[in-house]
Amino acid sequence: MDKRTSRLPIKTESGRATLIISEAQRFDMQVGLRSHLGDDVANILMEHLPPSGWSDVARKQDIVEIRKDLTRINGTLKVIIGGVLAVSAAIIVLLIQLNQNISSL
Repeated sequence: MDKRTSRLPIKTESGRATLIISEAQRFDMQVGLRSHLGDDVANILMEHLPPSGWSDVARKQDIVEIRKDLTRINGTLKVIIGGVLAVSAAIIVLLIQLNQNISSL
């Protein structure tokens, strides 16, 4: 089997098959496209392909899930920061009272 007819390796991630393509294979593909479609069309087509493979491209559903996670984390952080501020204020009040008590001795 020569280089032009060899199969591309397939990597499986979570049950999904993903084509793995090297930079050399990507270049060979662009050269082949240029010979069949012309330079302009081949270049435009290659510019629309992700550089590292489709498995690295976020889907709309991925972004929705990330947004939900960030909203949940934001809410948790607000609660934590609110608690820290309340405890800090209480400590300051206690320190002021302690200072007043020491001053009155």
